[in-house]
Amino acid sequence: MSTADLTKATRTLFLRTVDNMVFYRTPVVEELKRRNQITDSGGTAYEKLVDTAEIDSLMQEYTANDALTDEKSTTLEKPKFTRKYAQLPLRYDIDEYTQNIHAGKEEQLLNLATHLNEKGQRAAKLWLSKSIFNKGSTTAVADGATGFQSIISALNHDTAYGTITRTYGTTGDYWQGADPTALNADIAASGSAQDTATNLTISNLRKWINESNVSQNMESEDDLYICMCPTLYNKLIAEMEAKVQYRPATYQRQGIRKCELDGHQIVSVPYLQQSSTMKTWLFILNMKYFELRMHTLRNFSLTPFEWQGKNSNGYDFWLARIMIAGNFMCWKPNSSMWLSNVS
Repeated sequence: MSTADLTKATRTLFLRTVDNMVFYRTPVVEELKRRNQITDSGGTAYEKLVDTAEIDSLMQEYTANDALTDEKSTTLEKPKFTRKYAQLPLRYDIDEYTQNIHAGKEEQLLNLATHLNEKGQRAAKLWLSKSIFNKGSTTAVADGATGFQSIISALNHDTAYGTITRTYGTTGDYWQGADPTALNADIAASGSAQDTATNLTISNLRKWINESNVSQNMESEDDLYICMCPTLYNKLIAEMEAKVQYRPATYQRQGIRKCELDGHQIVSVPYLQQSSTMKTWLFILNMKYFELRMHTLRNFSLTPFEWQGKNSNGYDFWLARIMIAGNFMCWKPNSSMWLSNVS
């Protein structure tokens, strides 16, 4: 029997599993889940009282012949974050419906409706991860603009955040992201060192943590979650392996590469490798003050698939949507730092 006859007479064995070629890990989202800081809630907006200043300057040293001073100081502020909305449409038409979704196993290699639903949930999670990193842009999402706010929205200097104005050395200094120059309560009026070109070394990393407001606001070594692209991560651990003891580890769920230095988590974020801009970013995050709020009714909820042909001038397809409502916020920006020009 010829090979041609054998080929024609034999059915191809088709493997029905799907290999995912577009999987992205989501380190910050996973860390928020681990810390139980993804919350369902209702309401119209997100507000919290924040303590913005100490009142030790009101202390008076005096003698028996001195008049006692009478002063007061405003120390409370109330940032406000509006709810942001997003949706992902999922659609299949009459061809998928008749040829695949209700087909038998001999005709159907993959249930497209089930696959579409799974892909949609994954896409929404990927969108959320990208939004947290500002989708690779250095321009922060504004308070009233469309789209979830990001880490950069929180830590970028001299931009309004949570409806609170921030200006170098004059307004809202307590609400600025930490500055790498020194342990100062106020960012210098001349401007920020946030985008100054600098090298990633163990010494510099310790300086950014210990000689800034990051250490001033840190209550536990485990608070810090230091994010960088794989290139910077590999550069840092090469130096660490040569000089210090460190603990490499892998998150069991997603295989996120991390290690520890001085008790702080250092994490390799694959998404930051996607562009030359993000490759120069380094985040020192105090995760205690970051929170993801989702509305109870729009918490990645999937609407039913509805046939659009029932409407006048409608089309013969079925449509569903994954609905999201909420925001990502930081309640203490000066406890964290963003450096945008690290190599």
